[in-house]
Amino acid sequence: MKKIGICCLGLLFSLCSYAQVQREYHLISAEKIENKAYYFTALLREFGEVDSMICHDPVLKKMGLKKLERLHEAKTSQERVEAMKFSAEEITEAAKALASLYKPGNPIDRLLTRHIIPSGCYQQYKENGAEFLKKIWEQDAEGMNYAIEVYAAARKPHYPQIDSIGFYIHSRRFIEEILPACQQNIAFEVKTHPVFYSVPMAAVKALLDVNDRRQSIDYEPLCSTENRMAYTQVSQTEWNNYPYTAILVLGAGPEEPNVSISPEGKLRSAYAAMMYRQHQAPFIIVSGGRVHPYHTPYNEALEMKKYLMDVWQIPESAIIIEPHARHTTTNFRNAARIMFRNGFPVEKAAVVTSSFSHLNFVEGMDSRCLRELGYVPYRLGKRLNERMMEFFSLQESLIIQPTEPIDP
Repeated sequence: MKKIGICCLGLLFSLCSYAQVQREYHLISAEKIENKAYYFTALLREFGEVDSMICHDPVLKKMGLKKLERLHEAKTSQERVEAMKFSAEEITEAAKALASLYKPGNPIDRLLTRHIIPSGCYQQYKENGAEFLKKIWEQDAEGMNYAIEVYAAARKPHYPQIDSIGFYIHSRRFIEEILPACQQNIAFEVKTHPVFYSVPMAAVKALLDVNDRRQSIDYEPLCSTENRMAYTQVSQTEWNNYPYTAILVLGAGPEEPNVSISPEGKLRSAYAAMMYRQHQAPFIIVSGGRVHPYHTPYNEALEMKKYLMDVWQIPESAIIIEPHARHTTTNFRNAARIMFRNGFPVEKAAVVTSSFSHLNFVEGMDSRCLRELGYVPYRLGKRLNERMMEFFSLQESLIIQPTEPIDP
């Protein structure tokens, strides 16, 4: 009877933990592409006990070896792309194998309860235990397939003008040089540890790299690079001394290739600087990635930070960069993630500033968020004037978007 009680208590603790997203949780190795986009699968190798279970499972071990063998044998472009991806059968087979390895309290369960659940990256799934495991694995696998299809087979991404493949896939260069070299590099990387997910994950990294699409990890880890001073200041901030927690500046990339910051970017940053000087908030969050024009070397957030420091003498400890967003939806989502994970009182409003027309668009942006992200990462407050609006960060912002490998 005592054993049954202990088992039930353990199971209850395991099930309860599935609802617990922890604000203080920070992603492990956020400077790795795979950890930003496919967090569960990336962590399978981060922990020795879990990796050992995967490597010794006969089904998963056989799948890993077969995928590497198939990659070696591929001769045409189509064969190479298919060898890099998971087949539908492999996704299903791996899901069943992973589910069979799961037991409450074992290393895989500890991975879920200590990292995956607290991270909030997959909080949209309400299943528990093995069923939850299958859901998050399937999301990661399908996400890797999507990235391979876009950057090796020219599948149309959500925003083709800024996110498409950098090659003409029917060119001699791509067919005879780029794709075969990717194939060889992936095989060389994987051969020492050919687990079931190794080939597709290595393929995503190689393809994003050769397409100059590694922007998801620009300046990571932010806590020890561009945002180090500001993040340190957060813990010392007296929030009650300010009406708002932060001023979010929405990026506006230049259209000319040799221009580092657009006139709109300067005007929005200047407005935020004046608000900061009036003690409206202790921090300015500048948001925008390397987006416009196509393959620009300039990062919107970093250039706005430089402008704020050089022209307006705003201290670095008051400026937080969000250097990855590629759309207005992700300006809000990524800023919300920063605030949620770094100790901002999210029950208190922040403000966003941009142009009059841009904020008009934001007021009706919920449907676009639902369509593109699957959720709304913020709650809007009052429209304060033509260029300023309140908003609140929501926990849903932590959910990974698997079909946006440049900014998941």
